[in-house]
Amino acid sequence: MGNDFYDYFYSEYSKLKIKSHKIVTVREELTFGRTTKIMIDVDGETIDEFISRPDEDFLKYMAESSSAKIFKYFKNIERQNKLITQY
Repeated sequence: MGNDFYDYFYSEYSKLKIKSHKIVTVREELTFGRTTKIMIDVDGETIDEFISRPDEDFLKYMAESSSAKIFKYFKNIERQNKLITQY
């Protein structure tokens, strides 16, 4: 499941054309039964996490959602940097 999610996430992330020097990491941990928890980190800070399901539509939706959260995170950092340089 993690590999499928990564493929969907990478596709969505690439569409956004985010330019940053920060490292985005996708991690997968085993949880109860046969499910896994997927976490998306930026430089060690967890931005999104969820319990995965073996459903292609769910993984695609979560890839879109996670990439949107990453995009907002980077835009927020960019906005903060602009505010800091204005003073």
